[in-house]
Amino acid sequence: MTGPSPALPLGRVAIFGGGVEAWMTAAGLARATGGQAAIRVVETGPAPTGALSTLPALRSFHALLGLDEAALMAAARATYKLGSRFSGWTPGASHCDAFGEIGASLEGVGFHHYWNRLRLAGQVAPLDDYSLAATAAILGRFSPPSPDPRSPLSTLAYGLHLDAGRYVAVLRELALRGGVTATRGEIRDVARDGQTGDIEAVVLEDGERVAADLFVDCTGPSARLIGQALAEPFEDWSDLLPADRVVRIGAEARRDAPPLTEIEAAADGWRWRIPLRDRLDSGLVYRGDLTGDEAALRAARVGLPKHGLSEPQFLSFRNGRRARSMVRNCVAIGGAAGVVEAIDASDIHLIQSGVTRLIALFPRSGGGVAMDEYNRLGAETIERVRDLAILHYRLAQRRDGAIWDLGREGAMPEKLAYKLTQFESRGRVVMYDEETFLEPSWIAAFIGHGVTPGRHDPLADRMPLEKVRATLERMRTVLRQTAERLPTHAEALARMADA
Repeated sequence: MTGPSPALPLGRVAIFGGGVEAWMTAAGLARATGGQAAIRVVETGPAPTGALSTLPALRSFHALLGLDEAALMAAARATYKLGSRFSGWTPGASHCDAFGEIGASLEGVGFHHYWNRLRLAGQVAPLDDYSLAATAAILGRFSPPSPDPRSPLSTLAYGLHLDAGRYVAVLRELALRGGVTATRGEIRDVARDGQTGDIEAVVLEDGERVAADLFVDCTGPSARLIGQALAEPFEDWSDLLPADRVVRIGAEARRDAPPLTEIEAAADGWRWRIPLRDRLDSGLVYRGDLTGDEAALRAARVGLPKHGLSEPQFLSFRNGRRARSMVRNCVAIGGAAGVVEAIDASDIHLIQSGVTRLIALFPRSGGGVAMDEYNRLGAETIERVRDLAILHYRLAQRRDGAIWDLGREGAMPEKLAYKLTQFESRGRVVMYDEETFLEPSWIAAFIGHGVTPGRHDPLADRMPLEKVRATLERMRTVLRQTAERLPTHAEALARMADA
């Protein structure tokens, strides 16, 4: 990508980095620009490892790319995901953040108000019992949503568990078929225009100057372009989210693994378990100055088989974001733009969000207004994701580790504090612009962590209490019976493979 600009309406795009960030960006831009931009990926850094736990919105992005889901799942050793199960955050208790609806509105009033009315009367079952996705996942069952709005299955949504390396290979192949070119190289220097401050070219270790009209920084938290070359400030959230280190380890696959990501709090941090078809991806997120690597590895291995474990991988990170993720002719995607530890499987979604915003606001010359909007939307998106992660720490009831003391005592952003106050007082779920997680996720998080409203919507009193009790019990029974009739997760995967 050297020499004069080609005669293409959308000019030249150079993407630096690798992994999901680089190849999701390349595939998305190739599809959206339809050959009207010259797109090159300069792959830097190591190949991706581990597994990805994704949100349902990723499936819409796959549809935009024209990916066949069954073929993708076979290539990426994928399993289904109906949500995440949180355990150990309140000792002895667990709850699900399951995809899809919780209960159903009655007479125009949100379901959780009726649930809370029965709770205050001492007559209610756990909230998970009123979610078909949670019930099915805990039973190890799965079915895709039904298009029939009369069916309880129409309330379902699902994400995927993907092998990171294999998923990147699928995206890479798709991007190359779409006209993207790729080479490997390491960044030596970044040349800037002395008058405008724009990036003119990135100089590689072999001396090549890679020139472009738009430079995409997918170099992860090192942020070689936007952070090091353009010196865009980093807003550190270490006082809001205390973890800063992770150890990852693989284990043998479980044949009966439920369609869930497991998120388990322990004394030193929180463990994850992501089931793939050929292995279990797991690890521990912790704080390095409180827990040494050997102790973290022991904690990560809890509950795993003693044999067949992979070599551990350690990585440091810092929660926070760049003040702006688009600066001059450079845009940062993924870790270069910001990091929020993936308690809620937000990491891949933040990459997807950055790519879709870039497609919608693809910069042109004099595109300062689009740049401002890109940065506004990006800041709102990552901050709302950050707030849900903070909520888990603030509401955790563990008293056996210093990381939890830091988590409880840390500052709370104003918007999150207001959201918590509104729910705790009267069950209102405040939703801001650019929320990644829908209202059921916030309700599940609040109630799952022990925050129950002091009162319910008075409109829920229009229905007699006994009728409320009977209606909710009937709903609970129907959802349980529906879940029990579904195929097991393993059977659903086999059917997908056959298809």
